[in-house]
Amino acid sequence: MLLKPLKDQSGTHTPSWASRIWSLIAIIGCGTYVFFQISEDIFIWSTCTLFLSTILLNIGWISLAKLSKGKEPGVLFDSISEEEK
Repeated sequence: MLLKPLKDQSGTHTPSWASRIWSLIAIIGCGTYVFFQISEDIFIWSTCTLFLSTILLNIGWISLAKLSKGKEPGVLFDSISEEEK
């Protein structure tokens, strides 16, 4: 369920729920880590958070894409599948 690619209203395949959850974890986790461990200065915090989260997001998304390869796509919203019927 989490690894299925999702299909939106136009039929485009969008990232899976696992990728969406990973985005939140990576950004919030990096932001918290940088703020408390590295610097409380807003400029340094934003720069380091952007840099670290970009690296983590790419690694996670590549891994999740390999895990979800070949899975049948799901629908993003239930109303999309109702319109197709």
